[in-house]
Order: sequence, then structure tokens, then C-alpha cells
Amino acid sequence: MSSLPTATNWPDAGIAAPPPALAATIRGDDEQSLRHAFRSFAQAADSLERSYGRLQAEVERLRRELEDTQAKLRREQALAEISALLAHEIRNPLGSLELFAGLLAESALSPEARKWVEQVQAGLRTLAATVNNVLHFHSAPEPERAPVDLGQLLAWACDFLGPVARRCRIELTADNRLEGVSLAADRHRLEQVFANLVLNAVRAMPGGGWIHLRGGTVADGRSARIVVADTGPGIPPEHLGKIFEAGFTTQAGSPGLGLAVSRKIVEQHGGSITAASRPGCGAQFTLTFPLDGNLSGGVAA
Repeated sequence: MSSLPTATNWPDAGIAAPPPALAATIRGDDEQSLRHAFRSFAQAADSLERSYGRLQAEVERLRRELEDTQAKLRREQALAEISALLAHEIRNPLGSLELFAGLLAESALSPEARKWVEQVQAGLRTLAATVNNVLHFHSAPEPERAPVDLGQLLAWACDFLGPVARRCRIELTADNRLEGVSLAADRHRLEQVFANLVLNAVRAMPGGGWIHLRGGTVADGRSARIVVADTGPGIPPEHLGKIFEAGFTTQAGSPGLGLAVSRKIVEQHGGSITAASRPGCGAQFTLTFPLDGNLSGGVAA
């Protein structure tokens, strides 16, 4: 029985067996290649293991961060609900106190007693503005619109906020050219805007000063413009871009909601609010509302 052909007995194949030394070199090269491939594989496996470890650590960090974020959101939601609940609970007795303070102010009091009542009214109106800011920020539904005479609204602002200004030796004046100008609006919310702007100005001038309200129609008669200006220290340039953000404040103890709520209310009415200031030269807030055919009088601003 003939043996299987080998490299040495394949005359027809034309392939000669390599010399022993060359065969050893080939086997050495194969082994070296194999070792190199194994080292490369081991390095890749080690790199992959390290990457996997880093990925695990990153996933764990993100998981903890997500849990922390969710916990923070839950806490913030709970705080918002509690704040709104407390604001609702406070607003009713606060309204009663203000009613009685108003009755006292209209009664026959001595000049000294009248000043005391005015101090009480100022404190109650400041507190009412803070409570309403919380309610408007956390749980305000859509505005309930009805025709609002902007001239009467501006007169109300001077009347209602006068005691607050006088308590801080601030003169509150108005140039009211909006008599008879009607806007479809939620009056209570617009009142809140004026309260916030005037109270901010009052807080900025603890040593006294001047606040001026100016209202009129824009030249084309299609918009109403109201300006609230003061003679306070002004707003630093680096703060101008942040003042309408919720939580931003430079006043200790203030929740920083007043201007954020004001912008929200103005925008709900299709309007805009802007701020301008030079340090040391006071601040000026400009409110613009589209009248949309509601114009029935007024003088250009």
C-alpha cells in the first residue's frame, strides 16, 4: 500500500520541501506573529476592561445624579405646593386686615393715629404683593380678561402704593395720559405688576427718593406704554440680563419672584417689559401693551 504523498514526494506539484533551517525560521516567524497578535489582543482586552470599568463608573454617577435630580425636583415640587397652600391660607385673613385698615383710615382719627394706620396699610400691602407673587408663580391659571381702563389702573397704583412710598420718604407721582384707554386684561394681575415694580423701587431707596409713573399711547395709537422710573442707585450692567429670572435678587430675604412674575403677567397679555438703567442714575421699566382695537381715547406718550 503506497503512503500518502508528502512535500518531499510530490514531483508533479512542483513544490520542494524547505530546507530545515528555513522551516525553523518560518516556524519562528509564525510563533513571533502569534505572540505579537496575542499581546495585541491582551492589550485590547485590557483597554476594553478599563473602558468598561470607566463606563460602569460613569453610569453609576449618572444614576446617582438622576436620583439626586429627581429628589431635588420632588423637594422643589413639594416646596411649591406648600408655598402655594400657605399663600392661599394667608391671603384671606390678609384681605380682611386690609379692609379693616381701610375703614380705620376713613374714620375720624387724629393725625398721629392716621399715620399709624398708614404704616399698617403699607406693611399689609407689601405682604400682599409677596403672597400674590407666590400664587402667580406657582399656581396661576390663565388670566380672566375684561375691559380695563388703564388710566384708572394707573391712578389706583398711585393711590394704593402711596402709603408704602411715604413710609420710606419717597414721592410717588404720575403723568397719566391713559384716561379712557381700554385694554382686555385681568385687572388684578396688572395691579400685581405695578405693585412689584413700585415695591422694588421702594426697596432700592431706603433713604428716600422719587418714583414717577408715566402712561400714554404710542404715536400710532395701537399700543399703550407705561413707564415706571425711580431715582435709586440703578441696576449694575452685569445684573440687567438676570433681573427677570425667578430667584434672582440682590435683596436679602427676598424670594426674587417679583420681576419674573411681572414679565409672565405682561407676556400673558401680549405685552412686553424691558429694563434700562445706569448705575447711580436710577432704573426705568417700560411696559408696552397692544390695544388691538380697544383704544377709545388717550394721549400719545
